[in-house]
Amino acid sequence: MTMDVDDLRTALAAVPPPSLVGVGDNVLDCYLHEDLAYPGGNALNVAAYSRLFFGGSAAFVGIMGDDRFADHVRGVLDEIGVDAARVRRVHGANGMAFVALDDDGDRRFVASNRGGVQSELRLRLSEVDHEYLARFARVHTSVYSSLEPELPAIAERGTRVSFDYSDDASPEVIRSTAPHVDVGFFSGGGLSDAEVEELGRYAVRCGIGSAVVTLGARGSLAFDAQSVHRTGIRPVTAVDALGAGDAFLTGFLAARAAGADLGDCLDVAATSGALACTLRGAFGYPVHAGDDARAQMLRHYPAPERRAST
Repeated sequence: MTMDVDDLRTALAAVPPPSLVGVGDNVLDCYLHEDLAYPGGNALNVAAYSRLFFGGSAAFVGIMGDDRFADHVRGVLDEIGVDAARVRRVHGANGMAFVALDDDGDRRFVASNRGGVQSELRLRLSEVDHEYLARFARVHTSVYSSLEPELPAIAERGTRVSFDYSDDASPEVIRSTAPHVDVGFFSGGGLSDAEVEELGRYAVRCGIGSAVVTLGARGSLAFDAQSVHRTGIRPVTAVDALGAGDAFLTGFLAARAAGADLGDCLDVAATSGALACTLRGAFGYPVHAGDDARAQMLRHYPAPERRAST
């Protein structure tokens, strides 16, 4: 049965508010067909969903530009109650990704501005930053945030770390980061069941406390040293699937913080991911894109190959 927004929000209201800081990437997702740009990026999205869906104590630490798009993102964080006291502002363009509609109506990323100011800088955490992060129960980051060198120092202070490996992490990256990661997330939509099993088991053997593999319409699996759990998706009338994966992992982390077992964490995660699909962009709050956004289309991605009709 399809769940409506009220059903989804009611289900999530039972989860205690988490304490989480997202560290790393932020972008604006520019929808060319709408001429609107929405705040996004894995680390920023997780902080925003933690606040918007669960009423948690949330913060974001990262590098932003000083253009009007960065001003918009910073203003949105202030509006929704995500603390941005440790954000760095750098002269230049904020990160931006460009989304277009295919002939069949599916959204896909077609270009970017190569990360804007983030492309030539790496976030380096000071002792003041570490003291700030230690105020939160969890730090979340991703393979796109180049924070791997900082993970040992974060974990040594007792703060739990979650890491989104997406589908871009090599075995070497998994192996080197695993001892510092409490929960690792992987995108496995293109993998067979056997490959998913191998990936989850490998991540746990390397030292990740729990490894979660999302499979798109096939649901998701969670592995730890003792067990494997699986759940399906939550049927919902979708408006936009952008950000659903980030909302999924936010739900998992919120349930995990409340002491839920892996199966229940997956159920909360699926509900949170479904709720994100009812919002435009990752979590709404668009700004007009305009010619100054399009002028930043510096890197273009090839169109997917079309299968020959039979």
